[in-house]
Amino acid sequence: MAPPDVVQAEIVASSRPHRAWVVWAAAGAAFALAAALPLPDGLSRQGAYAIAALAAAIVLWASGVQDPALSGLLLLTLLSVLGVLPFPDAVAGLGTEFVWLLVVTFILAEAMAHTGLGRRIALVLLHRAGGRPDAVLLAVLGSAVILAFVVPTAAGRASMIVPVCLGIVEAAGLGPGSRLATAMLLGTSFASVMAGVGIMTAAGATVYAAGAFARLAGWGWSYSGWLAAFFPLVVVFVLVVWRLLLALFPPERVTLAGGAAYVEEQLRRRGALSPGERRVLAAVIVMFALWVVGPRWHVTTAQAGMIGVLPLLLPGLQVLTWERALAAVRWNVIILFGVALALAEALDRSGASHWLTAGALAAVPRPTPVATALILTPVVLLARIGFVNNLGMIAAGLPLAFTLARGWGLNPVWVGMLVVMTAGPGFVLPTQTPTGMITAGYQMYTMRDHMRAGMVASAVLLVLTWCAALVYWPLLGYGP
Repeated sequence: MAPPDVVQAEIVASSRPHRAWVVWAAAGAAFALAAALPLPDGLSRQGAYAIAALAAAIVLWASGVQDPALSGLLLLTLLSVLGVLPFPDAVAGLGTEFVWLLVVTFILAEAMAHTGLGRRIALVLLHRAGGRPDAVLLAVLGSAVILAFVVPTAAGRASMIVPVCLGIVEAAGLGPGSRLATAMLLGTSFASVMAGVGIMTAAGATVYAAGAFARLAGWGWSYSGWLAAFFPLVVVFVLVVWRLLLALFPPERVTLAGGAAYVEEQLRRRGALSPGERRVLAAVIVMFALWVVGPRWHVTTAQAGMIGVLPLLLPGLQVLTWERALAAVRWNVIILFGVALALAEALDRSGASHWLTAGALAAVPRPTPVATALILTPVVLLARIGFVNNLGMIAAGLPLAFTLARGWGLNPVWVGMLVVMTAGPGFVLPTQTPTGMITAGYQMYTMRDHMRAGMVASAVLLVLTWCAALVYWPLLGYGP
């Protein structure tokens, strides 16, 4: 079966509204109102323009009428023309250290795909599952989590696992409508996206979030610190969703002898590790070691990534040509990264964030930490349904979360962690994530299947976030 015609990128959506002019009219109206309406006390004209830019960003990024990075560049330019931010300050976010961590992750993802190491890892894990359907499904979900350490995009992880799943389905004599096939593809999508939350380098949105914590909340995450805070939650989520998928889509076979034989044959054909695979594996080991112990010697996360990945481009150890490495970098993600930081800077410098905080405090005066967790997380989860990419949602949500947290007298880091957990994944509709669109494109399951499983996965995520916020994170020192 041919792969679907889907753009496999973290921030590009394939579905766009038929009436894009409505979206553009709404974005333009936000700036027109900011320019023409009388201003309330405490809000400057520059602050009104900053709020208009935020509203326009939410509308444009949620609708997907065009690449969010292009919309972001337009807003960034408008902020400088309208005098909210000088242009050098508006583009300063493009020079932050986390931009280079994004570059590293894109090059590493290309090296993993080029050498085939990622697919080999998935085959090895599935081979250990044998022919038991429940073990095969767990191996599929586990592959997505393990690959998150070495394949830094959810779409990249799915593109390595899905072909193996389809091979198992075909070898076992299953087809469209198979309950086990449905569970495997949905599980691949859900686990690939959720794994991106648990590891700092596993998704562009997560890299952005770590950078936003440092720049906007004054909290610098280490690789191991992020891992300790979020990765155990990913493991629990995957184990719970595994059992729920088996309950929702009971396998029609008690054994998959043909599928096990297919995996074994694929591994046999691949043979021993190639020189390229060994070099990429060595680079990953070096990077991971430096990410964990490097802070002792003041080696930053981005610096460790550069140390690991640059040898893969040099003569004698080369896995990728420099030209191919450059082509692998998704500049739209990097641009959106810088735009999101500029938008947050505009809200703060213009005083708009303080005005919004005052309004929020008047409407909701100092909610308790329990009320914040119980109310904020479902609101973010529902808002995520309208966004076609997780980076846009996190980029719009984190600055507001930090601002509200300060006004409410809560720890901005704690509130930001709530947003990261619920704004990153998107399970209800396939159009919320590239992995959802990839798996849906094979037409092995219905939209109803996706929504039914997605709502259950969303409920698991919500309960897990509440437990983490009120019990687990405070034990690590990230209390409200």
